[in-house]
Amino acid sequence: MTVTPEKPGAQLRRMLAEPGMIRAINIYDPLSARIAESLGFKMIALGGWNLGAQLCVTEPTLTMTETIDSARLITKAVNIPLKVDCGAGFGEPVHVTRTIREVEAAGITCIHIEDQHYPKRAHYHLGKERVIPAEAMLEKIEAAVAAKRDPDLVIVGRTDATLTDGVAEGIRRGNLYAEAGCNMVEVFPNTLEEARLVAKEVKAPLVYVNASGDFADLGRPIIPWDQLEDMGYKLCLDATT
Repeated sequence: MTVTPEKPGAQLRRMLAEPGMIRAINIYDPLSARIAESLGFKMIALGGWNLGAQLCVTEPTLTMTETIDSARLITKAVNIPLKVDCGAGFGEPVHVTRTIREVEAAGITCIHIEDQHYPKRAHYHLGKERVIPAEAMLEKIEAAVAAKRDPDLVIVGRTDATLTDGVAEGIRRGNLYAEAGCNMVEVFPNTLEEARLVAKEVKAPLVYVNASGDFADLGRPIIPWDQLEDMGYKLCLDATT
């Protein structure tokens, strides 16, 4: 009897329903994705920084076409869930709708949409950023949710407001994004204490990103996986190591 492999979307939904934290890693291309899968990772992610590095361009200049085409090559190479950094949805709500259509056609399991400005600012990695109003981000999330045809697609609402407006605003937006239909929320705490507070106050499955190198200059703590799991985070991505 032939057993049909569990599809990546079903894998992720199952892992979200199971206890424990999903430990994942960012990759750059199909080869690094295949290596990660062979090492036992149950989920991988294509970050904007990683894709920009692979293409030798700065992340803010990435296009939707480059992102989706690169991700499609990765989903063909592995049988585990792939999360893709879709930035600010590549535009306004109508552009987010198109992004969702292309994401599903490429076999992507999970994406995040963030409340940064679009076009994305090149000085973001220097810690100089502004976020769009929460109401504008909610319109993008509502467009993304309405555009979904695949019930297993996981949409992560990411806020950078903790960096620009403080942890209280990050928590407020995180809860708003979850209420608007995001399956998970990604908040960037500035300190270990904020990480604990976010885990207590945001009422949604949480994503944490550990990023070393230049990202560490923004002051974001690198927290061991076991500690994040104890706090209640559901998914952790090692972004650059």
